[in-house]
Amino acid sequence: MKKFILLNRLTARNIGLFKLSWLLILLMPLFSSGAHAGQCAVGRVKEVGTWVNPDSNTTGVTKAVFMEECRDAPQVTCYKDGGEEFCSLTHSVKLVYTAQLWGKCRPSDCYFGKVDGTYTSSKWLRFKYDHGYATRAVWAQVWSENSN
Repeated sequence: MKKFILLNRLTARNIGLFKLSWLLILLMPLFSSGAHAGQCAVGRVKEVGTWVNPDSNTTGVTKAVFMEECRDAPQVTCYKDGGEEFCSLTHSVKLVYTAQLWGKCRPSDCYFGKVDGTYTSSKWLRFKYDHGYATRAVWAQVWSENSN
């Protein structure tokens, strides 16, 4: 994880620390491992993909797209030391599951939007759509009638 110090107020006492911090920030790419791809593994959830309802007469969901995305997850931590406030910024990556749904409408299907969700310990993708006039829970799991 990459860290650097941000100073909110410079005094003669901490100018040296400020210069050292910027030097470390400038040198960081030389010691960095590069991208955070190894911290966010995608492709483990079999529900990810585009799913189309085979029932052309449905009055419900006609199409669903489930995806995995790696997103930046910065975290700022601040503390005070001798009246000065110091903050550090830590960058990491988090895995986010998303859903896009379409429902039966005329003349063309209605797009419900894109929402973030979770992958539960019981291996379900779970999403919540809040349209203002109604809230809908969407659960997705690939299963087979032949499995126990």
